[in-house]
Amino acid sequence: MKRPEPGEVAPYFERYVHLVPDGDIIDILEEQCEESGRILGGLSQEEAGFSYAPGKWSIRQILCHVIDTERVFMYRALRFARGDTTPLPGFDQDAFVAALAPDSRSLASLLREFVTLRASTITLLAGLSEAESTKTGVASDALFSVRGIAYVVAGHEIHHRNVILERYLTGRS
Repeated sequence: MKRPEPGEVAPYFERYVHLVPDGDIIDILEEQCEESGRILGGLSQEEAGFSYAPGKWSIRQILCHVIDTERVFMYRALRFARGDTTPLPGFDQDAFVAALAPDSRSLASLLREFVTLRASTITLLAGLSEAESTKTGVASDALFSVRGIAYVVAGHEIHHRNVILERYLTGRS
C-alpha cells in the first residue's frame, strides 16, 4: 500500500500522515503494536491512571481514545474499500472518552484490546488490493482514501505515544 498523496485525508489529519516513517504500512502497524506494548506493559495500574495536569486524559484514557479512534477509522476504511459512498458522520472524541469509564478497566485488558484491534486492522489492510486502497469516501465532511486512513491510524498512534513519552513518562526510571 503506497503512502497517500496530499489531499487524500482532511487537512487536519495530514499532521498524522507526516509522522509515519517510510516503509511498508503493515510492518509499521505491527511494530507500533509491539512498541506500545513494551512502553505501556510495564506500567502499574496507578501509573496508567496518571494525568500530568488537571483536565488532561490519563494514560488509560489515551489508550482508550487510540482504540476508539482506530476502530472508527477502520470502519470508515472498510466502507470506502467496499465502494460505499454514503457520507459518514464525525465522532466526538471527548464524549467517547467521557463515556468509557477507563478506570474500571485494567491496563492489561486495554492492551489486549489494542493488540486484538490492531491485528484486525492489519488483516483488513493486508487483504486489500492497491486499487481498493485508493478508493475514497467522505467522513466528517472531508474526503479520505482508504490508504490515507491507514496512515492516519498509524500517525495518530505515534502522536499519542509521543505525548505519553514526553508528558507522562519523562524522567521515569
